[in-house]
Amino acid sequence: MLFFKNPFFIEKKINKKIKSFKKEKIFCLPMFPYPSGKLHLGHVRNYILTDIISKIKILEKKNVLHPIAWDSYGLPAENASINFNLSPLKWTLSNVKLMRKQLKLLQLNYNKNTEFLTCDINFYKWEFWILIYFLKNKLLFKNYDYIYWDKDQNCILSNEQINNNLCWRSNTKPIKRKFFTWFINIKKYTKRLIFNLKKINWSKKIKKIQKKWININLFFIYKNLFFIQYNKIYININFIKKIYNLKILYLIIKQKNKCIFKKKIFLYDYIFKKNKKILLTNFNYLNKKLFTKKINILINKKNIFFIKITNIKNWAFQRQRIWGSPLMIKKNKNIFFSSTSTIDTFFQSSWYYINYIKSKNLNNQFKNNWIPINVYIGGEEHANLHLLYLRIINNIFYDFKIINEKNIVLNLINQGFINNEVYLKIKKFKKKYCKKNINSIYLGVEKMSKSKKNGINPSSIILKYGSDMLKLSIITNKPINKNINWKNIDFKFLKNFILKINNYINLKIINKNEINDIKNILNIKKIHNIISYINKILKINYSIKQIENIVFWLFPIIPNISKIFWFKIGNNFPIEKYIIEKKKIFFFNIYYKKKFIKCVNILNINNLINKIYIKKIQFSMDEISILLN
Repeated sequence: MLFFKNPFFIEKKINKKIKSFKKEKIFCLPMFPYPSGKLHLGHVRNYILTDIISKIKILEKKNVLHPIAWDSYGLPAENASINFNLSPLKWTLSNVKLMRKQLKLLQLNYNKNTEFLTCDINFYKWEFWILIYFLKNKLLFKNYDYIYWDKDQNCILSNEQINNNLCWRSNTKPIKRKFFTWFINIKKYTKRLIFNLKKINWSKKIKKIQKKWININLFFIYKNLFFIQYNKIYININFIKKIYNLKILYLIIKQKNKCIFKKKIFLYDYIFKKNKKILLTNFNYLNKKLFTKKINILINKKNIFFIKITNIKNWAFQRQRIWGSPLMIKKNKNIFFSSTSTIDTFFQSSWYYINYIKSKNLNNQFKNNWIPINVYIGGEEHANLHLLYLRIINNIFYDFKIINEKNIVLNLINQGFINNEVYLKIKKFKKKYCKKNINSIYLGVEKMSKSKKNGINPSSIILKYGSDMLKLSIITNKPINKNINWKNIDFKFLKNFILKINNYINLKIINKNEINDIKNILNIKKIHNIISYINKILKINYSIKQIENIVFWLFPIIPNISKIFWFKIGNNFPIEKYIIEKKKIFFFNIYYKKKFIKCVNILNINNLINKIYIKKIQFSMDEISILLN
């Protein structure tokens, strides 16, 4: 590890080589992977979607940032290192190396110069800087309090890590214990979490899950006789008046008799069918100005008490683990760091997106050119953990003026699962998940999971069919938010579709009919219909110009096959360079005499000379698997 005094001054300048901002910027981000083993097709669906979106935006001549990193700390790596007698670092790095190879086979278009691991000090040193900010602003404090304890994993859990009264990893019942530990004051952001949900383009399902979890309840107590609960912030004034048959009486619990206060509430007006904002105070003359009906607030008599309760508690984020981001560190004689406390890994995943776009330091204004994130893709299972913390930390950063956006994610897309068959075996009177074999017991179809041994390695599919066919199969099977049953994938149908386009290219038909642009179908909500849409167009017009338009917009999904078609049509420049600029040198594969040849194209200043230098013959897996004529 490296020793540092102040990251502002000693960190070397990082040159991200990000393009200029003359073009419209697009920040497209997948939830970063956890390197606990091999990737299966369920993970791959996430990364394919962001890759397709980024390539579409590149064809539209937009400035695209599509990065990836590795969420490398956590309990799975720690437990695996104990089982295999390896250090957590070695275990994690070996998995990162393996997963990089898998992503390379998929030929995804990532900004490689922004890649990082969260276990690298160049990343987590910024957490010390963040926590100092929190401490100075009284958001970080240490306190005795009752918090959840996972007796199986021997660690503290936050409220959000309790799912249906069970610990989120071990599925055991949590224990409430009193600890003297570190907290982040996230409770103060409860109102913002509710009200800002209206301003973000997230699915109704995610909003509903978060709203249900935040669960702001209003309680009214009248003379210890009535106890009424409202699950919404908006209170019906007529309903309350009907129950008590009196004017609105209002009091904040724990307020002193002589205290002067004001409180904002929203009352629903059934006549105008909208919510009215009311300022309640113990100054009656103010209420007359804001509300036509008199609102009598009897603080001294204490007739009605108002109490607000929510599930959002202060975040107990300290963990006593071996493999985690250090909370408080000390320098050893050998210039290493020792730590007895670590941070909840969800803290790292709640701010990591800034690390992709910082230059010298986290507070540099350069990053605001890229924020907010235009498209963020990940599973809906993160709704009450990662996505909730992401919004909270974003609000804190906004208050600190580290970033200038209230809502960090404009569009959130939740991909569905890929389901596969699950099998079980009994060994030494214990049930264990396994791959399909003679002695295995069939349990049904469930989502692909490492724990249930029903994941499929994408490498095996790529070696058989090619990466393009894998992408096409995942994209066109179901809408992106729906689950896919892997048994229903029909590669024969997909191959016939590709060969059909190839046959039309061989015909070289010149037709003056109007060209139907397929760009409209590339909307991420409609993209699963792209094959049927193209087939309808080809029934009307299959001229070479129409095929060229189809191939151009198929490039984001099937880049290798599209390149082959592009050169077969007669273009002598790469599909990505559709508008050729001067002084450009680029490499590409060209289809020539039934061979795919590695070429370099050099254009002079006047763009008059176009020479092709054949370097070597190079075949890709996609080109061989489709068996083009």
